[in-house]
Amino acid sequence: MTKVLIVDDESPVREAVKLLGEWERFGVKAVLEAKNGLEAKALIEQERPALILSDIQMPHCDGIELMEWVHDHASSSKLVVLTGYDEYSYMRRAIQYGSFDYLLKPIDPDVLNDTLSRALAGVMTDSSEDPIAQIGTYIEQHFAEELSLQGMSERFYLSREYISRRFKQQYGVNLSEYVLTIRMNEAKRLLETSRQRIYEVAQAVGFSDDKYFRKVFKKQVGVTPNEFREQVQRQA
Repeated sequence: MTKVLIVDDESPVREAVKLLGEWERFGVKAVLEAKNGLEAKALIEQERPALILSDIQMPHCDGIELMEWVHDHASSSKLVVLTGYDEYSYMRRAIQYGSFDYLLKPIDPDVLNDTLSRALAGVMTDSSEDPIAQIGTYIEQHFAEELSLQGMSERFYLSREYISRRFKQQYGVNLSEYVLTIRMNEAKRLLETSRQRIYEVAQAVGFSDDKYFRKVFKKQVGVTPNEFREQVQRQA
């Protein structure tokens, strides 16, 4: 879900941007607001907006400080500067921290939507792979849990068909094969480094049935879990 964050200490400016932006046209599902950089940081960490439109001069944490923070902590978010100051010193620092563009106040609707179009087109292109990478990371962190294509579809709000196609393109294997590879690698690590019983290893990598685990392990690795452990011990 594409989100945009507007950061400005002036409520009328935030309202103007909200009203003038053609959000549905650009696939934006949520337009968030913050009145200073401190509020913005909390929202960015929680919501991970694709695009941030930020004022320069604000209390508590100004736009330059926020840009520096975004550059270090939320680099996947694009940033557009809102400013009443058409000054090179501001723009130079904005460029330094990777600002996508800047908008002069008062906001011109055509200029705003042209900027949104360019910024969000890039976001939509970038985001086609980002969710798949997130799914891959989720699998790596939750391999011991029940994982399925349907479960990933529900968690990441993507169709099963889309995940299946893009995952194979990005990882070279389908999702279930990737899950199995992660589980087998962890099982081998546990058999090498721990004294856990086979059924404990099976449970630790997401198998509730240790007989099925033994069968799958032999098919994937070529030997049974006990034989694998014995081989490791002989080589030590």
